Formats: sequence, C-alpha cells, structure tokens
Amino acid sequence: MFVADLHNDVLQRAMIGEDISKKTDKGHSDLVRLNESCIDLEVFVVWINDKNLQEGAFKKANKLYDKLEVLEKENHFIKITKSASDINRAKNNNILSTPVSIEGGEPIEDKIENLYHFINRGLFYFGPTWNHSLSWVSSGYDEIHNKKNIKSLGLNKFGIEVINTCNENGVIIDLSHIGEKSFWDIVKISSKPFIASHSSVHKLCPHFRNLKDDQILAIKQSQGLIGLNPYPFFIDPKFHAKEKIFRKEISHKIEKITFKEENSTVRWINKQHLLQKELQSIAPSIDIFIDHIEYIIKLAGIDHVAIGCDYDGLDCLPKEMTDCLDHIKIINSLEQRGYSEKDIEKIMGLNLLRVVEAVKN
Repeated sequence: MFVADLHNDVLQRAMIGEDISKKTDKGHSDLVRLNESCIDLEVFVVWINDKNLQEGAFKKANKLYDKLEVLEKENHFIKITKSASDINRAKNNNILSTPVSIEGGEPIEDKIENLYHFINRGLFYFGPTWNHSLSWVSSGYDEIHNKKNIKSLGLNKFGIEVINTCNENGVIIDLSHIGEKSFWDIVKISSKPFIASHSSVHKLCPHFRNLKDDQILAIKQSQGLIGLNPYPFFIDPKFHAKEKIFRKEISHKIEKITFKEENSTVRWINKQHLLQKELQSIAPSIDIFIDHIEYIIKLAGIDHVAIGCDYDGLDCLPKEMTDCLDHIKIINSLEQRGYSEKDIEKIMGLNLLRVVEAVKN
C-alpha cells in the first residue's frame, strides 16, 4: 500500500537546531520515525512566521529548502520528490518521499520571479495564505476575525497571475487556510485540480479552517481532493471549551518554558512540545476523525479523500495517536468501519498520486 501524508511542519524544528535525523521523543515526527512508520510520502512544509521576518521571507524560505537538501544528502533513505515518477521510483526503492510545499505566499514577496524561483527548486504545491492575508489574497482567519487586515478581498490581478503561473508550471494549489472569497476566485480561474491539504468538515465542526459542503463539492468538481486533518479543534466542536479550561490549569507550565525566550519560533515549538503531551488526556477519539473522512466520502466520493495530519504543526492529536508511528491507526480504523483494501489505498495515497499526475503532466 502506498501511504501519503499531506502536511508536516518538522522543518521548523530543524531550523532551531533540533536534529530531526535522529529518533527522539519530541514532537510528532523525525526522519527516523517517519521511515519506521507506514508513511511512504510526507510533504515537508516551508512556512514563514510573519511575526519574525527580520531576514525577509524569501531568504528564510530558501534556508528551509537548503536545510532539507542537506538532510537529503546526509540520509540515504529520504528523497525530495517532484513528480509522480519520482514518487513511484522512491516507493519501489523503499525511500521516503519528501516533496516540498509552501504554506502562505510570504516567501514570494509579491514578485512573480520569486514564485518561478521556487518552482525551479521543485515546488510541489503552493498555499496562497496561512492565517494572514497578503496584498493579493485574503485568508480565512482575516475574512472572519480581522477584516481590517485585508488589503484585497479575494484575488487581485497579481493573485490571478500567481494561480495561472502555478497551473502552467505543474504546481498544485492548496486551499487550506484560504478565505472563502479567495477560494471561489480560484475555483473560477484554475484550470487544474486543486486540493485542501489539511482541513476537515465545517458541517461537523464549524471552525473557520474547515470546508463547507459547497467548497467540498467544488474541490470534487475540479478533480482535486481534501486531506483530512485530525486536529481536535477541527474535528470536535466540544474540544475548544475543554481545552480552554485545561490550558488555564497548566498555564504556569507554559509560562515557565516561554517566559524568557525571545525567538517566536522557539517559543512556539517549546509550547508545542509541552502541549502535545499535556493535552492528550482530553483529546477526542480517532473515531471522530474517521467521521469526518466518512462525511466527505458520502458527499463527494472516495476519490476525493486523503490524509493531512499536520504533524509538528499541531499541539494535539486524537487520543489514540501520539506521533507519526500511529499513522497506521487511521488505516486500522478504516478497516474496522468496513472499508475495502482498494478504497483504503485510495484514501491513504492513490488519490494524491492521481492529482499529481493530472497537475504535473
């Protein structure tokens, strides 16, 4: 079985000095645990915290790319893959595929030539926004919570050029995090399948990061897919209230590890390491995550479902999952619900390969 996970933020840990080439008990993943897991392809994400841009987003994104290339040279069992043939070759040789995506358009710094630069470095897919809007596109967070931060509601002329450039150069468009206005603008102009790499179902859990039914159907219409995200905030509408109370109870622990740290990325990662263990006791069951998978299967069909666990980008997973080694439990849960091996293979990886072939060929 070919198994793909569509979103991983572990490069952030590598950039603050953690050795992710060695097996540790920190975070959700490292290269050794990923290699030991059932996962054959893990999308490594280039994400720039826009509150910490002293170096410039373009320069910082290239450092993340550089770091992964160094790791590739030093670890024979991983390969930065850029095409379906690369992925199949890696699978046949028992090598972990680690294609690269960009989450949030900050690294292109409003210059189309910078987008071409990353395309030439093998950009696998491109998410126009994280939680913050840019001059040419609006985010989901800002459209709901911070409208004053929006310079362009939806895509402007440059935004349209970005999407067309991705379509013309075999880069998959990732619509997780994007605002609804921007979403529908992209639906109108994209000539290729698009995806939401790590989102869940708004109908089951009404969070701004989740997809409404008409958005799910639009992704189906494009022949794209949705990578379901198991983050408890995105799958369980009751989790937020429980987490708020629990976080107050452990606030002294959070303050202790973040109080004197000036680097915002280090603060975030240290807090993640703490919460990933502390919140496990109140996390919802993996069964609730499987409910989201089944909802999209019933609404859009088995061909438009994938998995995007957002490893090392979350402060909590379902209670049965502690790290990427537990990815197999998603397969086990689908088997328990009666899904055939053929259908599980589609969900776990073959649907992604279909989209890659459609966009990149």
